[in-house]
Amino acid sequence: MTDKLVEALKDECERQFENCRDTAVSNIVWLKVLRWTNIAFTVAPIIFGALATWKLLADSTVWAAVFTLLATVLPPVFKAINLDGTIKDYEKHAGEFMNLRDRFRQAKLIGSQKPVAEFEAEVQALMTRMEKARSRVLAPPNWSFKKARKQIESGTYTHDHDLRQP
Repeated sequence: MTDKLVEALKDECERQFENCRDTAVSNIVWLKVLRWTNIAFTVAPIIFGALATWKLLADSTVWAAVFTLLATVLPPVFKAINLDGTIKDYEKHAGEFMNLRDRFRQAKLIGSQKPVAEFEAEVQALMTRMEKARSRVLAPPNWSFKKARKQIESGTYTHDHDLRQP
């Protein structure tokens, strides 16, 4: 019975390792997009303001008006979508799932060598931590999950140590 319990806990650790890895990488992929969007929202109004006052556009009031509109509308839109807060949320979420990924791997490889009661308590503590991490649901777009899976399958997140032959 003890061996079956240890094997079941090891299997669960492996499942949770994969869940955490996939969630973390998906969040990281989306986080990169959010950071570039943040840069764009910061730089674009400056560029549009410069274009609106550019001498070459002095004859084109339509373009000057469009660039002026964009330069004045983007900053309040940026503030309204609270991208800085969203970025912080995804940073914390991705970090927590990366940490949990490593802890589940360690539990499977190292914790499973301990007495069953200790191993079970370790897994239970990690599951409690996982439930807390999942209480804040962030939903990156589906394409970021698909891109994350491609990166994982290509070996981007595989440790060199794991590639060595025994």
